[in-house]
Amino acid sequence: MKSFILALCLSLSFTVFSQETSDKAQIEATLNNYVDAFYKGDTTKLKAAIKPRLNKFGYWKNKESGEYEYYDHMSYDKAMAFVTKMKAEGKTRDEDKIRNVEVLDIGNHIASAKVTANWGIDYVLLSKDEGKWMIEQVIWEGPYEKEVKTTTTTYYLIRHAEKDRSDKTNRDPHLTEAGLKRADNWAEVLKDVKFDMVYSTNYNRTKETAAPTAKANKVDVSFYDPRNMNPKEFMEKTNGKTVLVVGHSNTTPMFTNGLLGEKKYDMIDDNNNANLYIVTVTGDSKTSTVLKVD
Repeated sequence: MKSFILALCLSLSFTVFSQETSDKAQIEATLNNYVDAFYKGDTTKLKAAIKPRLNKFGYWKNKESGEYEYYDHMSYDKAMAFVTKMKAEGKTRDEDKIRNVEVLDIGNHIASAKVTANWGIDYVLLSKDEGKWMIEQVIWEGPYEKEVKTTTTTYYLIRHAEKDRSDKTNRDPHLTEAGLKRADNWAEVLKDVKFDMVYSTNYNRTKETAAPTAKANKVDVSFYDPRNMNPKEFMEKTNGKTVLVVGHSNTTPMFTNGLLGEKKYDMIDDNNNANLYIVTVTGDSKTSTVLKVD
């Protein structure tokens, strides 16, 4: 999910955007404490990761039959005893090769995640109390089997900021002062997103909108022609990347629809420069949302 799914309403403030990022980082820290606890026999990290009402159970694959069989229930006390025993028996490990944490979804008070470790795969449910995310429930399967690797690609698509409309004959105007401020604000709103690539149409208004975010990420602006854009080729070229695409009131939703492979979004109203489209592609799964960032 490094790609992430945002289930928010159309009106979004910068503070909400930042909170989402903060929650994700906190959840990842909790998940890593959880893995460290079982890898290193660390009860302190386990206490920081799980709630006293922990409910954990799993399924272990029988080597002979190939079937998954139910494998016991682990409470908070059992988890603590298990980790303590591992430490005492010297069955700890420093393992980074078989180790991954992934935040799947974040709600207001609950979240879901996936942990890959040497014992297998855990699907985790967390809740947030007093600003702290901790694990409530776990269902797992083992032993660890090599997974088919999938990549996540995330596209952020925006329209150019406010343009100078004083000369109706000028087909390539620059941004107004308000437009330049909005361009800077986009860089601020998206500061917690690490962009690998920034694309813009070859017009003053789109290039000037893209420039602050490209500069903040130390990448060059690449140009594209929406009239000659092949979504499949573009997605192959940007596979596994996080990409900003700056376009126009008609091309931005059209580009978004092309990435999704369906006509989902209509043209943007001419007085609206605030839409942010987010498309996340993981394997064969494609999700999208549109936010309004004033």
